[in-house]
Amino acid sequence: MGTRATSDELGFDPAHRPGALTRYFAKRWLKEPSAKGEQLVAWLLEAALGRNALYFIERTKEYVDAWGGRGEVVPVDAFDGFLITGDPVEDTIIPHAVLVWTCMNDRPWPEEVYHDWLDKLLAAGSAEAAYLAASLWPAHDLMAKVAYRPAGWLVYRGQLDAEAERLILTEMLRGAYRPSLYGSLEYDDLRLPERISISGQYIDRHGFTHPICGLVRPIELENHYKLRNRIQEALAAPSWSEEVKGAAMLLYLSLKTFKNLSITLQELLDTLEQNLSKLEEKHINIINFHMDKIEKIDYNLIKDYVNYIIILYDKIIGEINLSIKMLSKYISIGLKTNDILYIGEYLKMIIFNLMQKEKEKLESWIKNQEDDLRIKDILMAIYLSKKIDRGSYYVKINEELKNDDIYQKIEYIYGKMNYFDKIKLFIEQANKYFFSYDSNKISDFIYYILNREAKININYNFIEDYEKIINSWHPNRHCFTLKHIFLDSNHIGLYLYYEILKGWEWVVLYFEKYIKEKNEINLYLRVKNKIIENLHRERISDAERINLYLNKIEINNLPYEEIKCELAIKLVNMIKNNYNKVLKHLKDERKMRVARKIILSNISFVMDELRDTRLTNLLNIDVKSHNMEIY
Repeated sequence: MGTRATSDELGFDPAHRPGALTRYFAKRWLKEPSAKGEQLVAWLLEAALGRNALYFIERTKEYVDAWGGRGEVVPVDAFDGFLITGDPVEDTIIPHAVLVWTCMNDRPWPEEVYHDWLDKLLAAGSAEAAYLAASLWPAHDLMAKVAYRPAGWLVYRGQLDAEAERLILTEMLRGAYRPSLYGSLEYDDLRLPERISISGQYIDRHGFTHPICGLVRPIELENHYKLRNRIQEALAAPSWSEEVKGAAMLLYLSLKTFKNLSITLQELLDTLEQNLSKLEEKHINIINFHMDKIEKIDYNLIKDYVNYIIILYDKIIGEINLSIKMLSKYISIGLKTNDILYIGEYLKMIIFNLMQKEKEKLESWIKNQEDDLRIKDILMAIYLSKKIDRGSYYVKINEELKNDDIYQKIEYIYGKMNYFDKIKLFIEQANKYFFSYDSNKISDFIYYILNREAKININYNFIEDYEKIINSWHPNRHCFTLKHIFLDSNHIGLYLYYEILKGWEWVVLYFEKYIKEKNEINLYLRVKNKIIENLHRERISDAERINLYLNKIEINNLPYEEIKCELAIKLVNMIKNNYNKVLKHLKDERKMRVARKIILSNISFVMDELRDTRLTNLLNIDVKSHNMEIY
């Protein structure tokens, strides 16, 4: 999490003094307010939200309160208060914070300021945050400095080298509930990676070429004949590359395991079976091992496919009992947890269920994984879990556990710990291994720790409040709902943070109703309207999207050069299809010049569209055969 403590005892950084949000919660939580108590509250907020998120929230409120209603709201040195860690969870809030602060001011800072800040992110190894900064900030040519591209773009472009597959597999294992923050373009944010089927997107555009293609969902194959044709083309080749062999093996396992195959999918399975001779012996052995035709296999043959198989049984087939069975088989041949890219709530659930069936085997295996630093956390998560009901594989936090027993278990697994490390441990348990509805028990135990060890009297309503705060951590944003907000805080920094979490699409909630000062209301609305113009959002109209495309093409911060051509074609079609609505967007002479420049620079790709006289008249373009005259 990158958090730090707040009292001198905890190593509190005095530069990050308690702010308005801290004082708001200090009044709600502390029975006897004190400076030490406020510092503890500040640390608790930082531990749950992240240091940079809390810094943004508190400083935004301070800058707005000090603002006189005109001119600059946020000074240029505000950026210096962020702690760039290289951790994407901690750092990806920074680009969004800077965008908000930019929109608060009358005008952006000089472009060299944004370039300097981007350089600092890159120097710290914060690749994801640097990409988002280049995507979001209003300065030319930022993206040229950034090598990193999100998983969605790698799929779109077909750039599947080993590192790209590793990144995509990690995103799929993490799933929908722990995403990074989003950028300003469509593939900057990989929403619901296990549901949209990265594999299907890739096959449609680039063919059946890599092992990850074998993770295409059967239901997609059923519904999209183009995907089936692409796969059939690859299978018909006289021989297969190593990558296609891996993909074919995984797809074969998927279809063999999938229940109630349709005629279409059965035909595809038949084709695979007819071509199994193109696989190597190791692939056949892996298939036979999973089909229970052989009991043992050399783990070194299978370890490169461990993450694919986990995803296959969880995300693609959705058979928990098969996942439990496969984990047991893998343990028998020497599975190493270090080979698993990401262990979260799903794998914790599988390990928990296997523990109920084969406790001695599992405990012996876990002892041999001590070189994996995640093992202790997994053991703690298993201890905290119980089945939802007897007939279910699904688990939740065990609310019947006594706090004294939890205390003893912590010492058994981790040894002696100070109380703030115990609190951070339980926040991380909530964030990684449990769902949002389990956070109440986590908050209850933290409340118990505070009253037992911090020697500060905390009110009981801390439990409900802190549950909401834990669920406000930005990677939880897809699970963050109206019930988690604090409307009566009158804290513009907190409201803007909530807007970041929800992608500025929370139309059902008007925070301006809860802001007391008119200047603040106007500032809040101005910021929201400016940001909406620069973000790719699911519920944005084509007419609104024109501003986004114009802005991104003009400042040259697209992830790939050829995206300009694609956006130019989309731009022309959007103008044609929304002519009357677009007129108001292009009344601005600057925007009109930018639109003309973009279209003319890609004229060879949009000639057919420019036969529409309304479009050429609007943009003052005369197309005569292949020649152009600009008025």
